[in-house]
Amino acid sequence: MNRAKAIGVAVLVAAAAAVTIAPGAAYADPPPGNCETGFTYSLDGTWATCKTGSGYARALAVCINKSGKTKGGLGPWVAVGEHSYAYCPDSHPTIVDHTYRIKTY
Repeated sequence: MNRAKAIGVAVLVAAAAAVTIAPGAAYADPPPGNCETGFTYSLDGTWATCKTGSGYARALAVCINKSGKTKGGLGPWVAVGEHSYAYCPDSHPTIVDHTYRIKTY
């Protein structure tokens, strides 16, 4: 093996080692977890919350109109441990289901 090729191989090996032990990748925060969602007591909206992990959650209300067409009502993104509330838009006033979305930092 000539000298230039040996240096090239050494550089590749060193780069691979640096990528393997790069800090941060092994210590990523876990995504939001232990999430719950439900209807509000007045049955005009929905709520969502996540209890563990790091990041955000938001409530999603599934709503219909008189024609049976669906549309979603979205709550604000909130940090883990807080509650997001979503309500139906006036054009689709009846809530029929609920769920949530999550995102990490």
